Amino acid sequence: MTSAEPQPVPPKRSDAPWRGFRHWRRTRPFWGGLFTALAGLEIFGTTQMSLAGLAFQMGPTGFLSWLVPTILVTCGLLMWFRLQHRILYAVVAAVTTLFSLIGVNLGGFFVGLLLGLLGSALGFAWAPDTHPTATRGSESAGDGTARDEAAGDETARDEGGGDGTAGDGTPDDGTGRDGSSARAGADLPAPDAAPSAGSRPSSTS
Repeated sequence: MTSAEPQPVPPKRSDAPWRGFRHWRRTRPFWGGLFTALAGLEIFGTTQMSLAGLAFQMGPTGFLSWLVPTILVTCGLLMWFRLQHRILYAVVAAVTTLFSLIGVNLGGFFVGLLLGLLGSALGFAWAPDTHPTATRGSESAGDGTARDEAAGDETARDEGGGDGTAGDGTPDDGTGRDGSSARAGADLPAPDAAPSAGSRPSSTS
C-alpha cells in the first residue's frame, strides 16, 4: 500500500502584494522617510489649530507654515525613491526640523520636531544590506577550497599508486647495480695463476 506524497501548498494570491511591499520596504530607509513625512504633516496640522488659543506663525501671511511642511514631506518621499542621495535629504530634513522650532508653532508643539529629528536620523543611518551577498560569496569560496583540497588528495593518491607499480615491476637502483656487477664479473675470464714463491724460472745456457 502506497501513500501519496504531500504536495507543497501554493502561496495565496492575496499574499503577493504584501510580500512585494515587504521587499520594497526592506530595500530603502522606509521608517526614516515615513517619520519625516509625518513630521511635515503634523507641523502643517498645528498651523490650522491652536493650543489653548496659542498659535505662532512667522513670515508674510504664514508662508513658513506651508514651506516647512512641504520641505519635510518632500525629503521623506525622496528618501524612498532617491536612495543615492538619502544622506543629503536627511541633513536637509534635520535642518528644516530644527528651524521649525522657531518658525512654525514651536516645531508643531514639539511633536513634529521629535518626529522630524527621528526620521532624519534613521534616514542618515540607513545602509543597504550586504550580508547575504557576503555570506553567499564566502560559502562559494569555501566550496571551491574544499574542491581544490579533494582534487589535491586524489592527485596524491594517483601518484602514490604509480610509484608502487614502478617498484613492483622493476627492481630498485641498488639491486640493479649489484646484479649487473655480478654478471659482469662472471663474464670476465679467470686470471692466470701466479707463480709460487719457491719456484724459479729456468735459464738456458
